[in-house]
Amino acid sequence: MTTTRFNMESATSTTIKAVAFGAVAVVVTGLGIAHAEVQREQRAQIVTLDPVVITVKRQQLPTVYVTGRRDTSADGVQVASAL
Repeated sequence: MTTTRFNMESATSTTIKAVAFGAVAVVVTGLGIAHAEVQREQRAQIVTLDPVVITVKRQQLPTVYVTGRRDTSADGVQVASAL
C-alpha cells in the first residue's frame, strides 16, 4: 500500500504564494477600475463653448472671406454639455 505524504513546508510556501498573487491581483484590478472611473468623470465634465459672431463678406466669386470676433454678451451661458 502506498501512502501519500504532504511536505508541510512546500504546501505552506505554495499557499503564501497563492495569497500574495491574489492580493496583487486585487490591487491591480482596483487601480484599473479607479483609473477607468477617473477617465469617465473627465469625459462627463461640462464643456463650455465661447460664443462667436461670424461676419461674411463676399469680395469676388468664388472667394469668401470669413472673419470672427468673440461675443461677450452671452458669457456664463452653458451652450453644450457632454453626458
